[in-house]
Amino acid sequence: MTAHPSEPSPRGLPLDILLLDSYNPRLPAEMKTADQNALLVYILYTYDAIGVARSIARHGYFESEPLIVIPDDHGAYFVVEGNRRLVALKILADPTLAEGLDDADEWRELAEAATLPGLVPIVVARDRREVVPIIGYRHISGIEPWEPYAKARFIASLVDDGMKFQDVANLVGEAPTSIANHYRNHAIVKQAEQDFEIDASRVVKRFGVFTRAMNSPALRAHIAAPAPSEVSAGTGPLPQTKAESVRELFSWLFGDDEHNAVIDESRNITDLGTAVASEDGLAVLRNSRDLEAAYIAAGGLRDRLLRRLTMAYTNLEAAAEDMPAYGNEDEVQQLLARCWEALKGLTEPDAES
Repeated sequence: MTAHPSEPSPRGLPLDILLLDSYNPRLPAEMKTADQNALLVYILYTYDAIGVARSIARHGYFESEPLIVIPDDHGAYFVVEGNRRLVALKILADPTLAEGLDDADEWRELAEAATLPGLVPIVVARDRREVVPIIGYRHISGIEPWEPYAKARFIASLVDDGMKFQDVANLVGEAPTSIANHYRNHAIVKQAEQDFEIDASRVVKRFGVFTRAMNSPALRAHIAAPAPSEVSAGTGPLPQTKAESVRELFSWLFGDDEHNAVIDESRNITDLGTAVASEDGLAVLRNSRDLEAAYIAAGGLRDRLLRRLTMAYTNLEAAAEDMPAYGNEDEVQQLLARCWEALKGLTEPDAES
């Protein structure tokens, strides 16, 4: 990491000139204009800064992981990696910052027990782009992954800043297709909010489920979302005519003010795709919001039966290869008898067992 050319390269800085970064990808967009106190409170509540403080009070501050900072024009430094640790340090140094907040008493106790460094260990970067490889490998594909929406927002910020999908992929350690997927999914949420005026707060909170849904060709087709190879930077990925389709997809996946979601868990997304891909299934889903009924109407039950029977046949045929060696064992014979009874139950449903 290279130091800013007009500054010395310190190994440590006073706590009071270290600032929280409002452009942290984990923060919502409305926090970009927040002051330092608002940022501190948000990070404190949302990202369990007190857990870091407990570790510092118990074990001391580990200097082996310095904060990564970039200088501003006024002698201060924005922390672009390590904001949760910075919040913990700031409140431990001045527990009055936690007055009136939850756990204020514990913060005072931790502050009394903690031994803080005189200078906070740091590494100075020239700009945000220089930090991208570290943030990418740590939080996108590395050991401390961010939540899905923060990942997508970080990737989108790099692409919107002029980087190509391949270049971002090289920096953060993911495939270009994955980068395009992240970018598209983030852009869909942004377009839904800004152009279609759709509340996407539920999508943001469960963005991993939405990412899973966008792996379904049928659900992508329903809103005309492009495949990764067709994603373009800087433009809304969806046609303007698909606003209502987006609204109903969000509602099916996450519910809305008037309805519960039609899926119980992310693995139901496959059934939802089957229903949506069929005119009959889609009609039932729209009229009833009953995913099981829509899945059956779409022929999904028949397809599932065929898949299960095919798998059973394939497994039995493969088992024949092992029968000469173990076919006479009691356990094998018992399982064969159970298979035979199951087969009779399918072909002769009224037969007595």
